[in-house]
Amino acid sequence: MTSPILLTSLEKPALAELHRHYKETTDAETRPRSQMLLLSLGGQTSSQLAQSVLRSQDTVVRVLKRFLTSGLDAVPRHTAPGRERRVTAAWEAELLRVIA
Repeated sequence: MTSPILLTSLEKPALAELHRHYKETTDAETRPRSQMLLLSLGGQTSSQLAQSVLRSQDTVVRVLKRFLTSGLDAVPRHTAPGRERRVTAAWEAELLRVIA
C-alpha cells in the first residue's frame, strides 16, 4: 500500500498554469495527469484519484511525487529510453526517393 500524498495548496500563478496546462494539452496521457493534480488539490486521496482518472494508485502517487519534487514540467509522460535508431538519415532519404 502506498502512503497518502495530498496537495494542499498552490500559489495563484502555479494554479493558473496547471489549469492552462490541463485545458490546452492534446496529449491523451498528460491531461489525466494534470487532472490528478487538480483533484488532489480538491482534497481527493490517491485511491479516489485512481478511480476518477482510471489509472492505478501507483501511477497517481508517482505523478504526485514527481510534481512535488520537480514541478509541472515533470508531470507529462516521458518517452522511455530505448535503443538508438538504426536507420540513418541517408538511408531514410534513399528509401523515400525510391518509393516516391
